[in-house]
Amino acid sequence: MKNIIKIFVAVFTLFFSLAVTAQDTLDINKTLTKKEIRVQKKLARQKAKEEKKRQAEIYERILHEQAVSGIDSQAFVLEATQVYDRYGHTENVSSNINFVKVSGDVAVFQLGFDGVVGLNGVGGITMEGKISDYQVIEEKNGRKTVKFNVMGPLMLANMQFSVDGAGNYANVKVRAQTENIELNFRGVVKPTNHSTVYEGMKLF
Repeated sequence: MKNIIKIFVAVFTLFFSLAVTAQDTLDINKTLTKKEIRVQKKLARQKAKEEKKRQAEIYERILHEQAVSGIDSQAFVLEATQVYDRYGHTENVSSNINFVKVSGDVAVFQLGFDGVVGLNGVGGITMEGKISDYQVIEEKNGRKTVKFNVMGPLMLANMQFSVDGAGNYANVKVRAQTENIELNFRGVVKPTNHSTVYEGMKLF
């Protein structure tokens, strides 16, 4: 009887020890698993962030290449989101009615404001003219400068575009050649076939 009791106690003690050891091991595994999960989540977030950045860079490069292609072929539109003067007065505007368009040897400049009829039917003025002395200058870091003169019934001006080195954002400075008037647009450059601007009425 005593032997049976000793065996029972020994077996119970053994199983109890194994259970405690197993529980300790399980707890350690749980701790390690949580750490691993945190590390994996962190790595996944970093990877997703890097991938998002890579995709954004690819997209910016595509936009830039499209803008440059339009500029080189003289078939592009700068769709303006801001208009400002030389004194820094800035106005946010609608890009579909504020633009400078280049089509071969013809340039169209349009200024418009929502809710106003204006001379062109879109709250401003639309002018067209012939382009001369068209120049494309390669700047540092992928930037491009485009210069040309425009002469039309209502417009005798010099236009200068400054295209960012990445993406398709650009500024255009429109300066009258006969008067001390200067207006600037800030927006995106798109090939003509990618643009959705609305051209208002011209006076001539």
